[in-house]
Amino acid sequence: MNKLLIFSSLFLSLTIFMCIFRAIKGPTATDRLIAINVIGTKTIILILMVSFILKETYFVDVALVYALISFIASIVISKFIRRWGGKKA
Repeated sequence: MNKLLIFSSLFLSLTIFMCIFRAIKGPTATDRLIAINVIGTKTIILILMVSFILKETYFVDVALVYALISFIASIVISKFIRRWGGKKA
């Protein structure tokens, strides 16, 4: 079970790097916002998987705080995109 979790953590890390590429490449601001939200969600899952592998419960608190920060950041970025117009950057 532990090997499966480690493999899936590595695979999840790889997909996070692919999402980082999409967040940089674009083509529109909304695509970048969605990529950033996906990165945040996958990072939360990765933190929770590490918590399960290491059998440490305080990582769950870290994941919850990260989820709140990610939610607030996506609201701020979406308001900025609405004001900016969502055009190509």
